[in-house]
Amino acid sequence: MTCLFCNEPRTAGEVLFEDARVLVVLHEDWAVRGHAMVVWKGHVENVASLTIDDALHFAAVHHRAERALLAVTRADRAILLKLGIATPHLHLHIYPVSAALDRAAVMEIIEARVRDAMDERGRQAFVNELRERLT
Repeated sequence: MTCLFCNEPRTAGEVLFEDARVLVVLHEDWAVRGHAMVVWKGHVENVASLTIDDALHFAAVHHRAERALLAVTRADRAILLKLGIATPHLHLHIYPVSAALDRAAVMEIIEARVRDAMDERGRQAFVNELRERLT
């Protein structure tokens, strides 16, 4: 099986949190500051494939990750996206964004046509704050 999240999940971005069942990964594209993914470690495509206990765990980690991302980015809302087209493995994208953005601006972010620039020092401070809030 050639599945990024089964074989090389750390190549998708920087791991912010990990436990036995789930990862939270800061996406490498930086389409928006804080674009992250909650990734289920076992190979399934849908939340419906999880047991109730596992689905609750996934939801709890998503809740904690979204809360941390909104706090650290000071964003107004989170756009959530689960497709599984390019990588058919359960993962949920979280895009912290301003409430002032219109649909076109949000689509630019989702389609990775923009990039939030951050110097290495700022990036490391950002990552450290996120990790602290996720532990």
